[in-house]
Amino acid sequence: MIGWAMKLIFCPCLLWVIAVAIVVRANECALNSECIPIADCPFIRDNFNLIKRKPYCNLKGHGANVCCRKSSQNYTQPKYDGLPVARECKSYDSLPSLEKPLREGCHYESNIVGRVRAEPKEFPFVAMIYRKVGRKYIKFCVGTLISKMYVLTSADCFVYGENPNLVRLGELDYGTGTDDALTQDIEIKNIIPHHRYSATELLVYHDIALIELAKEAIFNDYVRPACLSLADDNDFQQFVSVDWPFSSHLHKMNLNRLDYDKCFEIFWRDRHEEGLNNRTKMCVIGACDVHDGSPLFVRHPEFPCQFILVGIKSFGYTDCGNKPTVYTRVKLYIDWIQRIVWN
Repeated sequence: MIGWAMKLIFCPCLLWVIAVAIVVRANECALNSECIPIADCPFIRDNFNLIKRKPYCNLKGHGANVCCRKSSQNYTQPKYDGLPVARECKSYDSLPSLEKPLREGCHYESNIVGRVRAEPKEFPFVAMIYRKVGRKYIKFCVGTLISKMYVLTSADCFVYGENPNLVRLGELDYGTGTDDALTQDIEIKNIIPHHRYSATELLVYHDIALIELAKEAIFNDYVRPACLSLADDNDFQQFVSVDWPFSSHLHKMNLNRLDYDKCFEIFWRDRHEEGLNNRTKMCVIGACDVHDGSPLFVRHPEFPCQFILVGIKSFGYTDCGNKPTVYTRVKLYIDWIQRIVWN
């Protein structure tokens, strides 16, 4: 479009598995996955009919083998059924817009290399945050729709200059009017940075904020919220990043976790006077020109069409290369989010 120039059910089910494209050798499975009999991989076994492209591997062997995330075989999530984030996530999966054809297409290719164009309706929760002055659109940040009335993003988006005044939902390519998108432009009613947020030229802490919309978003195939989670993101080594970098078209890419000690060596104490707080921050490697507030996701372990928001881009290198980017860990702020969004 033309524009600017959990309930995460924490069940005893096994943790997230990424289904990958068909492979022929066991060593071609995705990171932290292994080629095992389908009977030993509960997630793929139980959701077999929902996975459009079966993640077969070792086709020359005997029996049906699939690429299965290693941790999925022995990790059990605790139950948080009573929490608003869990209740809401379950309700999102039951939205009428998720008709059978769309559900059957809910398959994310985990073996993508570099940046790849996002498909229509693939990430219906990604939001553009901008300021409209006359006919001019000034890009600010990226955020994530988490309810009908709230978008989650970086508090750093609102530090310098005039604040944004609009959120665009449902966008795919803001440089054209012929893309398969159905956008909603909604005015911003209120900006709520975390009460402990602070930032200087070099330092930033508790970099997270909520945007209250002036009216409810209309949920459909193009606009739906993401889930939140209290699950330990340390159990994941690979994530999905979504943004509009270098291009008017929404892109996706896989990013790998960077070991805390290695990340700390790069963002030394002079860069972050408290050190790199591992409780509130996490590091990934390989991000490039990612906007503040850009989301970091993992696939939902129970709902194939859902993603879980685990991180919000806070700071890092703006140039491309094998350099780290630091994200705010969303799980540490679930209580704060719930009090405001689902009070």
